[in-house]
Amino acid sequence: MIEPGCRILISACLVGCKCNYKASEASIYASDAAFWDRLFRIYQLLPVCPEQLGGMSTPRIPCELQASSGLVLQGCGCVLNREGLDTTDCFVKGAAEALRLATLHGVELAVLKSRSPSCGVNEIYDGTFSGGLVRGSGVAAQALLSSGIRVVDELEFCKMPEVRLATRL
Repeated sequence: MIEPGCRILISACLVGCKCNYKASEASIYASDAAFWDRLFRIYQLLPVCPEQLGGMSTPRIPCELQASSGLVLQGCGCVLNREGLDTTDCFVKGAAEALRLATLHGVELAVLKSRSPSCGVNEIYDGTFSGGLVRGSGVAAQALLSSGIRVVDELEFCKMPEVRLATRL
């Protein structure tokens, strides 16, 4: 149960920060900014962009995992951008920073952007840059999950009955 006042780490692009790889906010924010803005009055939100925390620029060349996020975190996999540049270190650093902030602030839940190589929760792009999807999580999502923090994507969050009720009030 997510109570009002709950501390939530949230992908910054979901609350209007123009920090995704295209230097824009998430499309779900653009489609209902009022909903996402109301969340700041209900919950204690901590907006983060793990890719920026890891030192990546905005805008940036799209990146995809070439192995599972668990392997990336263990140093046995990599994240490449569309031009073939290895960006693994930025993703691992960003994941560590997101986890550090979540721990420092006593976060109870993380709401992360679906399909992102950092924040994806249930599925991510398949590493071929063809738009294909595979089951898996992004590097930051995996770091948070591995530490015991509950992680959901924006679609799951919007469907939670307590969130739907709280944002209607």
